Amino acid sequence: YPRRLGSSPVTMVKPLLKLLDTAENELQQFEACLTLCNLATVEELRDSIVASGGWRTLQMTLSCDNELVQRAALEVMSNLVLHDKVIDRFVSPSSTDVKIFVGFCSADDEKTRIAASGAVATLCAVEEVGAALIKANVVEALVDIALLCDSPELLHRAAFALEKLFTLNTDLMLGRRPKISSEGGDENGDGGGGAPDHALAALGALSVLSKSPIEAVKKSAITALVFLRKERADVSLPPPEAVAQVVAALRSEHARRRAEQEAAAAQRALEREQAAA
Repeated sequence: YPRRLGSSPVTMVKPLLKLLDTAENELQQFEACLTLCNLATVEELRDSIVASGGWRTLQMTLSCDNELVQRAALEVMSNLVLHDKVIDRFVSPSSTDVKIFVGFCSADDEKTRIAASGAVATLCAVEEVGAALIKANVVEALVDIALLCDSPELLHRAAFALEKLFTLNTDLMLGRRPKISSEGGDENGDGGGGAPDHALAALGALSVLSKSPIEAVKKSAITALVFLRKERADVSLPPPEAVAQVVAALRSEHARRRAEQEAAAAQRALEREQAAA
């Protein structure tokens, strides 16, 4: 059949964004996001979504209580993060968008974490943005994924993100390299500025990922380790016992948080039942 005039995908963008704003139910929002996610895989249509105020509309959609709608909106945003008019939103560690994606990397829903960590992995390949993400504590979320998850998709995203952070923002990941004076002492007098709190866990995550049976995960981790051996000979990988302690601590903390969340959910359910009685 011949295409009707004005029926190209570009003409769908504004009506879909309007539907997100005015939807009568969450199903309409969900389906609008699914369609926008498909459109956002095409450069011309990404331009149209951003130019039509789509980023702000999608931000607002994230406030929906429905997990499926949240995830669908996040997936659209993940396809837009490298757009020229969007990426500047990620250069400050205090920006709303950085907080959104770092936060969703620790979501309970696995597919939501996949969407968020995919965007983060993409953004970590931009040095300035990677620096902002480090300052916003993204390393903790990536280490959690690397050491606690079994999902190949999540592990690949965490490994790639850590590779880019270690190779492009080495000093932020490990602390500055000590400058040795001619007398053999540290020229700065500060030992290189001290290692950040996340350094040990992040190195441990690389060590674990380098032994992954998933080829893409192993490749990213080994690439980072080879780089560090060449560029930061002052840094050593933590011993296996230290890594095991970090993993045990993370698992304990994860279990504690999960128990607290389940208790809070049970309390809310009880309060609803009491209110309805």
